[in-house]
Amino acid sequence: MSEKKEFSSSSLKDAIARAAAEFEVDEEQLKYEIITEKTHYFGHSQREIYIRAWLTDGTDEEALSTFVKELLKGMEMELDFQVSYGKGFVKVDFSGADYKLMLYQNGSLLNAVQYILNRLFSDDLGKKVYCECEKFRRKKEFELTNQANRYARMVRKTGRPVVLKDLNPFERRVIHVTVNKYSDLESKSYGDTFQKDLTIKRK
Repeated sequence: MSEKKEFSSSSLKDAIARAAAEFEVDEEQLKYEIITEKTHYFGHSQREIYIRAWLTDGTDEEALSTFVKELLKGMEMELDFQVSYGKGFVKVDFSGADYKLMLYQNGSLLNAVQYILNRLFSDDLGKKVYCECEKFRRKKEFELTNQANRYARMVRKTGRPVVLKDLNPFERRVIHVTVNKYSDLESKSYGDTFQKDLTIKRK
């Protein structure tokens, strides 16, 4: 593992860019973690984010691929996968004959695999692991965005909050991002389990 260095900026994006410039590498070659005890927020206009960054040596990525291979073998599923790296995330994209099993019951197995990979590898990788299968999440995101906009207009019109039941983290993120575009509305999640309820209401 390379030397770890600390960087700060008013945004996470700028802090990562500073780290990449210091190490003289592309951002995809960096690992980083947010230093919560140093990060300070002063409202939406002023904030200071601190990160600790270091260079990846490739061993964690290799371990991730090896684990996924063994996982699919253990589940006896005919699936292939590709691993790609983006800014702030690692994508594991599944395809193959048994893709319907991965997507059964609203992608419950896909969500479970993503949860396991994040618990095992996200800290070492310095990035979140994002699992996709036959563009399921892309299509789901489109549907959820339309649904969130429809409910937002309903709340605006009636003034009554709308409660959405048993949403997984991916679904909640899409709803939150969509509702956040309405200046007079807010969304909040409730619950201590993987599946949580979410409320859309007026501020």
